[in-house]
Amino acid sequence: MIEICLVSMSLDEVRAATGTYPCNCFADNPTVAVQGIGDSGEGFLARSRALRELIGSEAKLYLEVMGDTCEEMVADARRIVAEVPGNTLVKIPACPEGYRAIRELAEVGIRSSCTAVFDVEQALLAEAAGAVCVAVYVSRLDRAGCDGMGVVRDIAAAFREIGARAMVCAASLKTPRDVERALLAGAENVTVDLALLDQLATSPLT
Repeated sequence: MIEICLVSMSLDEVRAATGTYPCNCFADNPTVAVQGIGDSGEGFLARSRALRELIGSEAKLYLEVMGDTCEEMVADARRIVAEVPGNTLVKIPACPEGYRAIRELAEVGIRSSCTAVFDVEQALLAEAAGAVCVAVYVSRLDRAGCDGMGVVRDIAAAFREIGARAMVCAASLKTPRDVERALLAGAENVTVDLALLDQLATSPLT
């Protein structure tokens, strides 16, 4: 089953999306909140609890951890799942400290999505550490002169070859064509904002 993951800091947007579209997972990001609206970590958790109440306990909710070290990320992950219960997963970056955190959290049953994955090697390390999802930032790869969709395709192929349990997520998508290409490349999860979701739902020929 394909996951359409709505990324939003606005409860009003989530209400609008869930009232119309089959969104089955959601994501929020404290880094963007702090930089974009001057929110605090406490404000992020309060909003995440409100989001959980809105979407129900069964919907997937991906929440990003804060911290630079394994210890900081693990501590924040434990805090997140304690304060935002339900089908909650934590987002952890693809880096040595992140892989350590993913492994430690997997050992205690906390599920992680490894984010900012830019090549097959990072994806394989994340999967081996116990990540249940790896998120490829497609447009960031494209801006760096790489083939973002090609990376999604290669990771999906590698995961099929080894029988990986982790899903491939295509993130940082900008257009409906990006979403289409990501799904055809083998992504099982696509992250979109409400504006892109609205674009996906319409056609000038309809």
